[in-house]
Amino acid sequence: MKRIFNVLALGLLLIGCGPEKPQAPADLVPKDKMVEVLIDLYKAEATVSTQHLPKDEAMNAYQQLEGGVYSKNDIDSAAFNKSYAYYLKEDVETAAEIQKEVVEQLKKAKEALAEAKASSSKK
Repeated sequence: MKRIFNVLALGLLLIGCGPEKPQAPADLVPKDKMVEVLIDLYKAEATVSTQHLPKDEAMNAYQQLEGGVYSKNDIDSAAFNKSYAYYLKEDVETAAEIQKEVVEQLKKAKEALAEAKASSSKK
């Protein structure tokens, strides 16, 4: 998960200002859907990283989970990648909002999991 956060942070740092804002892709994934997809992708990466698989097996496992994320969210990888690039390069404010929402939702999920684990251990 840290790797994806680092990539997003680096992308935000490398963004330059252009004189004219290009058109958004026709198949731009909306902000709320991007949040859902990124959360699912982070969870997929975390799932694979906790399995301590050899690098090639981990990559294969992640790619399978990634395909499932795209299917679950009714998008394809090309639309996601174009949208992700667009937000990072052309709509930095929305990219920051997306990342903030992702982090907040992941924190809430982590807290809920910790609470559930604590309450189940008390039984």
